[in-house]
Formats: sequence, structure tokens, C-alpha cells
Amino acid sequence: MSTYHIYPLALGTMLLDQSSLCYARNPGTKIPCVMLAFLIQGGRSPILVDTGCCGEEWAAAYHAPITIPEEMTFSRQLRQHGVSPEDIGIVINTHLHWDHCFHNDMFPHAKIYVQKKELEFAQSPLPTQYRAYECAQMGLTPPWESTKEQFVLVDGDHPLADGIELIFLPGHTPGSQGVLVDTEKGKYLIAGDAVQSNDALENKTFGMIHPSGVHVDLFEYYETLKKMENLDAHIIPGHEITVIDQKVYPN
Repeated sequence: MSTYHIYPLALGTMLLDQSSLCYARNPGTKIPCVMLAFLIQGGRSPILVDTGCCGEEWAAAYHAPITIPEEMTFSRQLRQHGVSPEDIGIVINTHLHWDHCFHNDMFPHAKIYVQKKELEFAQSPLPTQYRAYECAQMGLTPPWESTKEQFVLVDGDHPLADGIELIFLPGHTPGSQGVLVDTEKGKYLIAGDAVQSNDALENKTFGMIHPSGVHVDLFEYYETLKKMENLDAHIIPGHEITVIDQKVYPN
């Protein structure tokens, strides 16, 4: 079996309301968050999980102010690991919100793994998520649209490679997925936005991981959170700023 290492890529920072990261928790309290992608090394070729967010001007116009210093540009983050976009043969989108798939088009030779239910929902989302998908219903072209011919659609849990599995995690969106990676120190789950912060993991409610404030189905979401607990994996949240304090997982 390959020995994998997971490298977080910091692609910008922003302030988000805590209640959007943890359902109904401290509304009005802004906390620093990071836009993340992850590079998985150790197999035959590098694998990329998510492709980050838009630039500062676009974010300010359609989402919220974001700060992207030069060292957090996608190309710079990849170069720090000796990787170019041409080296990436597999991209995994945990879901198709703007901040997880905006730079899919940087990887024209990659297969892009997306849950079938996610694509279906992204084409006609609930109005509460129009902006998150930058969807046609609000007069925009979704950032994933130009790369949909590269999509490999999967339906549920899906083995990707020896020691790497896509895990279906609906709730935040209908087609959210995580990436379960076997490492020399046990399993690690790149959770996407199924878990967005350490707060959700450490300050549980009734003994359960706290769901995101952005969701489509809480019944389904709680089943997902139980599933995640049962994986017996180290969970890496999708927007926790302290994730980038550690350069590689496991260290």
C-alpha cells in the first residue's frame, strides 16, 4: 500500500459568521477562516482535493471580502510542493460551492470526481444556495461549468485508489463528499464542509458533531455525522484556520 501524506494549501482568508460554520452558534460573531485545498502525495501521481475560491474583487462583489496574499495564490501553493497543474491527473471536488471548485479550469488534463447528486443539485439548487453555487438562476455562470466535460460522476462511496476512498457525506449539500486517506498513522478524512471547524468537532451537541449552518437536510446531515464518527478517522475540517499550522498530515 502507498504511504500517503496530505498537504493543506491555504488559498485565502476571510471572516465568517460563526453561525454559518456551526448551526445557530453565536450569530453575529465573526471568526477567521481559511479557504483550503489539499494535495495528497505518495501515490503514482499527486491528487488534488478541491480547487479553491475566486479572487478578491469577485468575492467582495458576490460573497464576502477575502484576502489572498501572493503566497496564497494557487500556483504559488502548488510550487511550494514541487507540483505544477500539469502534474495533476485527479481532482476531487468535495462539492460545487464557489470556494471549492473555482479553479477547476487550471487542471485541463485531470479527471474531476464529483458526486452525481451534487451536479444535479448544482444545476438547480435551493434559492438559499444560489449564491454559493453562483448559479444561472442569478445570472452567473457556475465556476464548474467550463470543466463539466472532465467530470467523473460517482454515486455514493467510491474506491479511488489503493488506500483512498471517496465517502458520500450529504447534508451540507446533497452531494457533498469527503476523502478517506490511509496513512502511516491511521485514517484521515478530508471532510470538505461536512465539518467546517474545530468548534464543530470539539464542542459537540448531545455528544454529536455540530452541523454547519449551511445545509439542505438536517435529517440526512445527522446520519452523515454518525457515519463520520464510525469511520474512526482523524477529521480535517474544511475551513478551520489552524489546519494550516500543520504543514503535513500526519506529521
